[in-house]
Amino acid sequence: MSTFKDADEVYAYIGKAMEACVSDPKFVEATKDGTLVVLIKQTDPESYILVDFPGQKVLVGDAAAAASSTVQLRMSSDNANRFWQGKLNFTLAMAQRKVKLDGKRTTAMGLLPLTGPIFETYKAILTEAGREDLLVG
Repeated sequence: MSTFKDADEVYAYIGKAMEACVSDPKFVEATKDGTLVVLIKQTDPESYILVDFPGQKVLVGDAAAAASSTVQLRMSSDNANRFWQGKLNFTLAMAQRKVKLDGKRTTAMGLLPLTGPIFETYKAILTEAGREDLLVG
């Protein structure tokens, strides 16, 4: 059984954390001259989140699935939940094929060091929503 009951929960929690990414000054600075648009495709439940760094916006659902992206990231919603809490080693997960990354890989991998502050934001979003059950120990 999945961590999330439906795609709306994925959007409410992970989507909200992605909105923090596109407004975070470090991400804005690191991506301002680029074309990085990441489509996060998640399974269990199926969901789509598009993170448009140059446009500083996040789309979810069908709008995200239909939009153009430069990087596609595929993983289960459970692995996404773990990753955004800093509990999933991204490089190891890719080697184990738990996470698949297509497109401009070097650009996306270059942003990994900036993700630390987003972990705390995501955990705060879960806590504020009363979803401590999603927190990974």
